[in-house]
Amino acid sequence: MTASSRARVGRSGLAAWLGAVLAVASCGGDPGPAWVDLARAEVTGALPDSDVGSGLRIERAGDDLWAVATLARGAWRPQADASEFLAPLPAYAVGTPRAGGAPYRLRAGEHELAYENDLDRFGKESGRFTTDGARVRLRLAIGETPPESCELRACLAFESSENGVHRVRGRRLSGNGFWVSAGHARTLALALPPDSRLRFGTALEPLVGAKEARLAPHTFRVRLDGVPIFEHTVSVGTLGEAIEWHSVDLPRGGVQKARLEFEVDGPPALSSFLAPHVGPREFGSYGARPFRSDPARRDIVVFLADTFRADNLAAYGSKLGLTPELDRFASESRTFARVWSTGTHTLASHSSMFSGVYPPQNGQSDYFNPLPDAVETLAERLSAHGYRCGLVSDGVMVSRAQGLDQGFESFDERREEDTLARARAFLAADDGRPIFLFVQTYHVHSPYDLEDATRARWKDALELDTSFDDVQATPLFEAIREAPPEREAPPEDAAGKEAVRHLHDLYRGKVAELDGLFAGFRAELEARGLFEHGVLAFTSDHGEAFFEHGVPFHAGRVYDEQLRVPLILHGPGIAPGREERAVSLIDFAPTVCALAGVAAPPIYRGRSLLAPADGRVFYAFQANRMRGPSTLAVIDGEHKLVVFEDADSVRAGKLHAAFDLHADALEEHSLLDQAWPAEFERAHRAELEELLKPLVTPELLQPTPDERGEFEKMGYAGRSEGER
Repeated sequence: MTASSRARVGRSGLAAWLGAVLAVASCGGDPGPAWVDLARAEVTGALPDSDVGSGLRIERAGDDLWAVATLARGAWRPQADASEFLAPLPAYAVGTPRAGGAPYRLRAGEHELAYENDLDRFGKESGRFTTDGARVRLRLAIGETPPESCELRACLAFESSENGVHRVRGRRLSGNGFWVSAGHARTLALALPPDSRLRFGTALEPLVGAKEARLAPHTFRVRLDGVPIFEHTVSVGTLGEAIEWHSVDLPRGGVQKARLEFEVDGPPALSSFLAPHVGPREFGSYGARPFRSDPARRDIVVFLADTFRADNLAAYGSKLGLTPELDRFASESRTFARVWSTGTHTLASHSSMFSGVYPPQNGQSDYFNPLPDAVETLAERLSAHGYRCGLVSDGVMVSRAQGLDQGFESFDERREEDTLARARAFLAADDGRPIFLFVQTYHVHSPYDLEDATRARWKDALELDTSFDDVQATPLFEAIREAPPEREAPPEDAAGKEAVRHLHDLYRGKVAELDGLFAGFRAELEARGLFEHGVLAFTSDHGEAFFEHGVPFHAGRVYDEQLRVPLILHGPGIAPGREERAVSLIDFAPTVCALAGVAAPPIYRGRSLLAPADGRVFYAFQANRMRGPSTLAVIDGEHKLVVFEDADSVRAGKLHAAFDLHADALEEHSLLDQAWPAEFERAHRAELEELLKPLVTPELLQPTPDERGEFEKMGYAGRSEGER
């Protein structure tokens, strides 16, 4: 699966243009409507390379654009530490230089200061700078003062042409399309079919630190052969980010040779036209199209509740009644009762779901190995077959920076915005193509901040009279912060048990809230008629530990409290019922391909859950070397073997634990003294060695202080292998 060996969508020149026209064939073989993907067309019009206002100029250096701002000595403010100075951040970097290096550069004359991306290390050396939210921090030697004038450069590596597709990769809003800077129109020439409509999203993210420019409205405009056919002013919220969806009727008779111009007025910003398509004017609604549709091309929607243990639901053993809506959904759907994730943290499991292979095969060993561009993702595969692919996430790990945006023509990771509202906006932007919508939310992820209404409603069933911070301050947590626990077992003292109970109940309160969010989402899909022809899947990426094996949360060793997740499928042709066979999230990609009527590539390690059951072994990986030796599990549904996640340990047959899952579902009694664990390991050693070899060149994310701060708030602290 290298970049040179595998097939990707799109080619340059004529082939790229031919690939821009996607036709949906009807069951009878008659040609259906066509959609023209403008992100695959040739776009003309120069990007800015000059002064753009608000004290910025844009410069090109090699393959990269840089926003350049001047910081005079008077902009710096001395701090209590006499060697540190702060100045407002005049421009935001978006992406990193294509050749590598820091996203910001600070130069005084011919001297360039080193950028420090880790605030914990900042200050140990003078002559360095970093960025912190909306500020630039400068560290000098005692007695030095900032230079009279210096230039800050912020990388603008957010537009690219990948395999014939123009893409914009913003901080929070990404997808197919193109950036249009104020005063620099982008133009394309094409034939407009009769009875067609232009659809697109207008996306806005700030590039300028100054508040008045960051929050200023922008006017987006489209001209057809010089005549305005669309004009809309976008006003942003307090973060300066916005995306809105639009449709414009085109001349009823079509235009043989048309010229479309895309324009923006306003201060410098990442102002983009996302997912621009020309498609049929009339296309009905989900499940009720005026044209005949191939029944294999279902609408596919995935709702992924991050960090959601399977045993939160009645179908998986819960007796608490916290999730009436999800329990009803499970009773009306195909429920897979025994599901293991491929990893114990978000990036590892999502990378498998999107690539069809295990985390080490994507070169992932910790939180800072993005999904490489060389991987063909599930969304890319569906896009190549005419699907409108969108993702709504709460960001952080499910982000453009982690490479998970690949193939999605719209990728919205604005965590501060309402998840359901963003998903509703994508659904409302229907253009007749089948959809693949993936919705991810951290609603049940730590720090378990409960709503007051939740505390009031569940006060009799759960102990909610404390806070997450209070629990974190108990001796139990202080002890594990000092050193790893000596025993992989729950605490035995009364205070420790009470802290665990409070923590777990706070989590369960968030589970109850998530049930309401899912109910609203399902109702939205039902109102739009999606279940006439579509499928909804509910799942999670991993579970959550509450000291069952001595530690809380996730990204730890591969025990079932961190691996067991729900998986529920609902839609026409999927018979409700309960399946007891052991399955894995490695089966996610081939299952989605089967639902879409798209062939799964041979490289996929799983198989469709729509196929008959088969007895097989699957694997799960810790993919995290920041908490001691990383572990992996070999699981056949009856037995589970825990070994270490490196080739030398595998070759040496080094084992950590072994369990009979039927006799010991809580994994309390390791059976390494029996003969079968060693035999089990030897039988699968060759495959384990294969799975530990990357199929692509691993990539390393060097997070900015802002990104690192988001990781740490979510509990993903530590150093990547490349930073040690």
